[in-house]
Amino acid sequence: MTLKTKIIIVIIMAFTSWTTVSAQYETDVPPDMMNMEYAEKADSMGKAILVNKGSYATAIELFKRSSTIYKHFNGETDESYLTAMALLAKCYMRNDQIQDAISVTCILCGIYERNGLDREQYAVIKDNLSVYYAIADEGEKALEASKIALSEYEKTGKMDFDYASILIHAAEVEARLENFPEAIRYQLRALDIIHQLKGVGSETYINELKYLQQYYEGAGDAAKMQKTQETIEALEKPGGGVRQAEELQSTEACTYHRGDAYWCAEYYLTHKLSASNAWEAGQYAMAWCISTDELSLEIDDRHIKCIGDCPTELTAYFCACLMIGQANEVSKLTREMERMAMRLVVRHYSFNEDIIIKKSPEVDKLLEYYKNDTLDEKLLELIPDVADNEATPENTGE
Repeated sequence: MTLKTKIIIVIIMAFTSWTTVSAQYETDVPPDMMNMEYAEKADSMGKAILVNKGSYATAIELFKRSSTIYKHFNGETDESYLTAMALLAKCYMRNDQIQDAISVTCILCGIYERNGLDREQYAVIKDNLSVYYAIADEGEKALEASKIALSEYEKTGKMDFDYASILIHAAEVEARLENFPEAIRYQLRALDIIHQLKGVGSETYINELKYLQQYYEGAGDAAKMQKTQETIEALEKPGGGVRQAEELQSTEACTYHRGDAYWCAEYYLTHKLSASNAWEAGQYAMAWCISTDELSLEIDDRHIKCIGDCPTELTAYFCACLMIGQANEVSKLTREMERMAMRLVVRHYSFNEDIIIKKSPEVDKLLEYYKNDTLDEKLLELIPDVADNEATPENTGE
């Protein structure tokens, strides 16, 4: 047998093995159900089970059907097929069929690798594989998959929650293998991203600090473990995540602290003015709005007619605009968004009216509409939508 013949045989055997494994996770679909409409319905039902933590065995069958149909009509590179397979793996994991979860995810990785598909999604799938290997107590395989996921995701240049999650999982794998210095390094990188996205006062940031503390303990670093514990205790106090507005001296600083600004704005709007650091939270959010280039706010007669000269509710308006602007990823709010922000102002005023020192006749009037459930109509009158002939940057092309 020649070397060329041996190579061909190995390739054929590998392909046969892969197709056999792949077929294992397909299913016979009745002819009357072999259509895209049924696939989408099965998908929807399976997702509902995942969300509501229902029968994962049922969800497995649903995702096997939807993925089989998607692949039949659109091939293995179809986005719906890839998503259904990823959800199938998740269902297997939740149903304690971890080896099936691993097998399905390996099939997915092979599809991404063969076809050169989206690097970002490939990294996320590879990260899923790392998690499944870790659950199966296959540490070295988990670490290998984790490093590939990190390498691929770093090439995207994104600093988002997916990247933070991949780093967190890498830290967990390293900790399982008792490589605590590496676990600490990955966890610190993840915490920096979470700080930028959610703020140090966020539950996510504080929870991940607790894992960092565990890794310091594993590394035998008692001093850093104690310091981290003190930081956690400080942040868990009411208003503990409020920072000093003086740090927002540049647009770059505002970009880094956008998560802190969001957290402070939310804290101000959802707590009594008498709460610890509530006023400081509002001032931080206002300082961010003034210094950032991510949000452009205009206070004109329309807004003054709603707020008057009440400083607490002007602060509330800035906080509301900050939250709505970041949530919708816009630098300038639409009139509808401004009305949404003003509704939050009135709500804030309503549960602080007994302690506000400088009351606002304008907000008092809006509060009456709020209590009568007619506030939306009044706000539309005070902050009307842009007329067709009204000159704005949006409709003049400037």
